Amino acid sequence: MTDQKFAQQAAIECSSAATAAHIGGGEGRPFWNPEATQFMYVPAFQFQPYPGCGKYRYAITDSEGREHSFESRSSGASLEPVWKDIPEGVTELRVFATDAEGKDAALAGARTFFRLSPFPADLPGPAGGYREAAARAYDHAFAQSFIQHWLTDGTPDPDYDRYVYPSKMISYVIEAMVHYSSLRPEHAAAALTVAKNAADWLIGITPGEREPTAHIPPTYCIDFRDHPETRTNLKATERIDWVMMIYPARVGTAYLGLERATGERRYFDAALRIGEWYRDNVRENGSWPFILRKSTGEVISSHYCAPMAIIVPFLECLFDRTGDEVWRKLAEGAVEYTEKKMLPTYNWEGQFEDSSCSENYSNLSHYAATPLIRYWCRYCRDDEKRMAQADELMRFVEDQFVVWRRPAPWNRNRFDTSTWMTPFGAEQYKWYMPIDASTADICRTFLAMYRAGRGELHLEKAKALADAITRSQRPDGMIPTYWMNEEYLNGKNLWINCMFFSAMALEDIAEETEV
Repeated sequence: MTDQKFAQQAAIECSSAATAAHIGGGEGRPFWNPEATQFMYVPAFQFQPYPGCGKYRYAITDSEGREHSFESRSSGASLEPVWKDIPEGVTELRVFATDAEGKDAALAGARTFFRLSPFPADLPGPAGGYREAAARAYDHAFAQSFIQHWLTDGTPDPDYDRYVYPSKMISYVIEAMVHYSSLRPEHAAAALTVAKNAADWLIGITPGEREPTAHIPPTYCIDFRDHPETRTNLKATERIDWVMMIYPARVGTAYLGLERATGERRYFDAALRIGEWYRDNVRENGSWPFILRKSTGEVISSHYCAPMAIIVPFLECLFDRTGDEVWRKLAEGAVEYTEKKMLPTYNWEGQFEDSSCSENYSNLSHYAATPLIRYWCRYCRDDEKRMAQADELMRFVEDQFVVWRRPAPWNRNRFDTSTWMTPFGAEQYKWYMPIDASTADICRTFLAMYRAGRGELHLEKAKALADAITRSQRPDGMIPTYWMNEEYLNGKNLWINCMFFSAMALEDIAEETEV
């Protein structure tokens, strides 16, 4: 159970504008939250000033029906004066322009949102050790047909339709099996055979030298479209001629790890060819076009890659492997793009192979923000300006994508949120669901903040999320992707990349907390 002192600290931080989640409006900063539906830290909202109005009255009705109010000269004031008094639950805000006598003259704006609980003191502990849970997840995965099919047939399991996303899914298979070979020496030979067969198959479906997107692994594959029971196949069919340029980097990272484990040069060569595309196609802003047409190589999206989560780690791996400064400079340029283009706007756009491009803060995601936090924690811990930004960005991630106790009752995907397992991390606005990998990603980021010296509360939050992952784990070792209800907790719609990512996070926090 969480120490009471940490819950008290969290409550204080969540109630002060000084420790808010990047309130907009000040110093020219835009309001990032027009599409946000939940808030844990003190929010502020952008309502248009009412002509001739000297003051505004803020009227808040909380979930228990109580009224709270205060006045401000601004139509976009922080709710700090009353925030600590507002309990968890659905909250209605109305802002009135007042006349010279202080009477309500007009409604300047209104907002309904869910007031989230700050980090509480009554969260349950883990179901077992973190290392043990991670090992059980790998053992479970290794025994399943979606892994064993690579060993027996050298091809993807046709009954596991998530392989319609080959770059994303197969890169995780490669990486996980390389790691499993060291985790379970008795299975090392078989695990590496799985990894090599998966890599060879992916190389085999990658466009060749004379094709417009030569050496770039495909994002989509329709070999599994004959399994219509899931909707994801439709995305793969519709987008078969797309390449999302964040995913080749993930494959490149997996190839480099496989070469390191096997000593086989061809995997390095395949990774290098991917790296050369990034080298030759970087834009002046430091990033890359988000979507290409595979058949022609033309750019078909005005968006750029959010590079921190996948591309920068790949470039760093290439630098570590080769010592060639070109890879380090590319990585630094991508970091600079993130700091200059995404950080000032807080438009942390979610980029996923099964969702559409979005603009104007309509689909924010923690995955665009957390890698920058971890990068700063690793390389900039003595840079107080950047670490102060890391503090603020971490609060944004928690504010928008963590639920410690109770989620909002509404959900755009029409699920009953009362059955959701908590605490959890949600993935993106368009898929605001309790996901194991989102929980793991935010867990690892809290852990990075603790390791960078930003306070013990971060470790407590990391442990609470890791504990939730262990409690979600099934007796057979499977870590379910979705935590909505028993059907999903028992493995419906399993994404194995998410399970592997969760196992990696458990191993990471075990290094800090377990002997």
